[in-house]
Amino acid sequence: MPFGEGPDNLASVSALAYLLPPLSGLVALFGGKSARARFHGLQSIAFGAAWPAILWACSFVSTGATQVAFALGILLWVVLMGAAAFGRDLRLPFLGRFLVAAAEVPPTGAP
Repeated sequence: MPFGEGPDNLASVSALAYLLPPLSGLVALFGGKSARARFHGLQSIAFGAAWPAILWACSFVSTGATQVAFALGILLWVVLMGAAAFGRDLRLPFLGRFLVAAAEVPPTGAP
């Protein structure tokens, strides 16, 4: 089944993956029946893990760097959720193509 097709191919399913990253991403990953829902679940997990790590690293640089990273993270979070709600599949730089490939295979290994 090509990417983006499947029984739960509603834009809202993919957008809800970003509601509370990475927890909602896990729900989309394991509960999603389409590759698109699993992709957004994986991307939410990656985003939900990377954002706090980046904030932590920025805290060693300066308060201003941490505030900028926080603001950019909020902006990216809203853009990812909004784009998914409107049926767009934005991909995180460097990880996007790997996440698409990983989403093609259901987590249970069944076709």
